[in-house]
Amino acid sequence: MTKRTISMFLAAYFGLRVFSYFFSPGTPLYFANPINWIVSTGILLLTAYFLLLKDQRGWLIIAGELILGGAGNFLEIKGISLRTCLLLVSITIFIIQKIKDKEYIIIAKQNKVIIYLLSFIFLAVGISAIHGYYLGHDSKLILGDTIPYLFFLYYFPLKQLLQSEKFRQTSFSFLISAIIGNFIFTYFTLVGFSSEIFVLQDSYYHWFRDVASGKITDYGTGFFRILTNEQLLVVPLFLWISAKRISERGKYILKVCSAALLAILTINITRIYLVALAVGILSLFSLKNWKRWLAYSAGALIFFVMAFTLTHLAATKGKSLGWEYLGLRLQSIAMPQTEESSLSRLLLLPKILEKIKLHPLLGNGLGDAVTVYSPVFKANITTPHFDWGYLEIAAEIGLVGLLAWLSLIAYCIWLMKKNKAVLAAIVGLLVINITSPALFHVLGVILITYILASSLAQKSQLN
Repeated sequence: MTKRTISMFLAAYFGLRVFSYFFSPGTPLYFANPINWIVSTGILLLTAYFLLLKDQRGWLIIAGELILGGAGNFLEIKGISLRTCLLLVSITIFIIQKIKDKEYIIIAKQNKVIIYLLSFIFLAVGISAIHGYYLGHDSKLILGDTIPYLFFLYYFPLKQLLQSEKFRQTSFSFLISAIIGNFIFTYFTLVGFSSEIFVLQDSYYHWFRDVASGKITDYGTGFFRILTNEQLLVVPLFLWISAKRISERGKYILKVCSAALLAILTINITRIYLVALAVGILSLFSLKNWKRWLAYSAGALIFFVMAFTLTHLAATKGKSLGWEYLGLRLQSIAMPQTEESSLSRLLLLPKILEKIKLHPLLGNGLGDAVTVYSPVFKANITTPHFDWGYLEIAAEIGLVGLLAWLSLIAYCIWLMKKNKAVLAAIVGLLVINITSPALFHVLGVILITYILASSLAQKSQLN
């Protein structure tokens, strides 16, 4: 990993976003630009060509799209995201090659537990998808809820790929570039709206919302809360890096990434992320390294306070330190009625529990939605977003599906019981899933898949 490599991948990170801005995929407001389809098709064909030759560059293209692309829908082919196309094509080629080489028996023997656990989840998801279709749920919502689970299939090629030093190093460079890139992207967006270069409902706003899958909230002071879906992994990544830095002297680039991740949180300020951060840091405590843990935790807190204050002072042109907003958001955890979005989540709770009681074992099917009064819009609204992660799993795929998930997570924790860094990342993800769809989001599935594959890949090397 060199500065040249990071610079090259950063260029790819921003190049992808600039390209999708000028040559947009399909959105609720605009038709897809044909050039986007052509480029996406070219990438898909190139990837398939490398995979057919068993050239690792095919898998590196897929890893680059996943990590540098984040959670945005930047590339598509006729309404289907390039990410989904790459998944279907790559897994099909992988399966055909393993059958042709007669390696499927070896793979099955080496991964019995994983196959059983994933089969349990796929069975629950399959039944739920059929149930949702039978109940008349929106087909697009059913498909959107089903596709993320298919990314578990990357476990099988990933386990083999992680035994390659080149693949590990390149993927890590992708990750570093994505962290730095998201930091720059988030602050660029904040500066643009704070300085009124961009305004709400302009072309950049719609691109950010519909293509980059982000959210922008105007606080009325010059500060804008900026969120993107890939920030779902900000806390797990920070906890993983923190564990490395507490237990050993971290590299300079890890220090840069720690600072970038904390700075992103000062603009994101999602309540559950901050709770997950606190719980995760507490989980890193050990008597052996308590001095380093205390020093690092205190340093992280001081940096967060300074970054938060300076960011708000700059955005509001010196009018506000911003702590009143953070205080309100933290207070709303204990007193949901003090903040509209927290109150909305609280109002959803009894409706979701009613759905769980209606079909407790198999759930109400994927693509389910809930209707509730919104204090924000002052009207009844129907939404597929339950805002309660574990309860959404139970409501859609039932207690059977929830049991399947808990079994997989328990096995994941058991595999990594001696790896404090990964355990802290899992803790962070599990806390976030209380009020966010963290586990069953594409990025959550990929993180769990990576943890499983890396653990079992290391065991295979030792054997």
